[in-house]
Amino acid sequence: MIKRYFIIIISLFLFGKVFALDIRNINQSKIVSQAAYKVNDTNLVDSENAENLLDSVKDLNEALSEKQKEIQDNNKNRSQPKYKGAEDIYNDFSSSVVFIGSRKNNRLEGMGSGFVINQKGKLRIITNWHVIDEADSLSVWLKPDKMVDEDYLITKVESFGAKIIKVNKTKDLAMLQVEKLPIKVKPVSYGKFNKVKPGQTSFAIGHPEGLLWTFTSGMVSQVRPDYIWRYKGSRHKANVIQTQAAINPGNSGGPLFNKNKELIGVNTFTSEGENLNFAIAVDDVIDFINEKPKPLKKKKSKYLQKKDKGNTWIKKKEKKTSDKGSIDLSNAQEADANENGVIDAWLVDENNNGIFEVAYGDQDEDGIIEIVAIDKNEDKNFEIILIDTNNNGNADEAEIDEDEDGKVDVIAYDYNEDGEWDKFENL
Repeated sequence: MIKRYFIIIISLFLFGKVFALDIRNINQSKIVSQAAYKVNDTNLVDSENAENLLDSVKDLNEALSEKQKEIQDNNKNRSQPKYKGAEDIYNDFSSSVVFIGSRKNNRLEGMGSGFVINQKGKLRIITNWHVIDEADSLSVWLKPDKMVDEDYLITKVESFGAKIIKVNKTKDLAMLQVEKLPIKVKPVSYGKFNKVKPGQTSFAIGHPEGLLWTFTSGMVSQVRPDYIWRYKGSRHKANVIQTQAAINPGNSGGPLFNKNKELIGVNTFTSEGENLNFAIAVDDVIDFINEKPKPLKKKKSKYLQKKDKGNTWIKKKEKKTSDKGSIDLSNAQEADANENGVIDAWLVDENNNGIFEVAYGDQDEDGIIEIVAIDKNEDKNFEIILIDTNNNGNADEAEIDEDEDGKVDVIAYDYNEDGEWDKFENL
């Protein structure tokens, strides 16, 4: 797994088991049956590209490692400056920040942050998609006149019911409607992403670890256009701001301000390391606000989907034309990696020696292969995992375990899907 985690106050599945396909452990999965089909017109597996990938990564590792140490040494024990006028930001906009509770099966299972905007004269709430995903219902609390703790807020303070208006899963954004939201609540004003520069000051308001309406500040470390990150089974892409403003589980969906009291981002995720915090840029937020809402479809349970589609989920889909031919899985072994009754992996033992050299994975169990893992030296450790993030049949992301210790060392990105890796990210 990539060493990057979204910011949520507690696990959204605190009261239930999470089922997710881990392709690296597929060798230990339960073999269900023999497959007998082909997936046509896909170039998800580019053998030549995969062979050259490890060599490309090796040339970069040493330099990246040294640079990472240099950055960490420079940031270590760096004192945080005091910011004149910061209290005005909190005084003006802390009441615009809300506490969001995600309920499932009548239980409050996840919490996060959000903030109030003005959309064509109507007050709405912006938060992260991952804060509200899979919720049966949502509760929203406004900042009380007197500060209380989390338990008191949830059990004693009246909340508002919220309705999801629209989501953009790719950008990890959601908009909520709250009936009878007090008109006195002040909506945020917007800055501009192209004016955000490294070295500027940023300020965050949210609820880290249940510490309600916490205010933090820190320097903007960098701006990163078209940044890609992942969370559990989902993948996301947006312009992001990297900041040293301290954010922790519970800050997800909260606002990031500049010194002019303007919104510049939505606090969304962190990366392992010191002061590696990220917010979705304000321009992406504005574009999302102006998007026409798409119909929100209620998800069918995976068990009903299985009943509709049958045991084998693979289906033919439209893909880019390819001269790579088709993937022949007629000799593959079907597997149910998470033992939920749905086939989600296909294992190929090309030389019949009991070791799977290639594994195909359907991570979100929608019947479409998005992952191919390759074990070239047959040591039961997949050193290259190719990923089709946009489900068009082309590998545009790769995880590399260079030292074959079972952990990802490098992630490679092919943004334009031309077979050349555009970016390597050392973990």
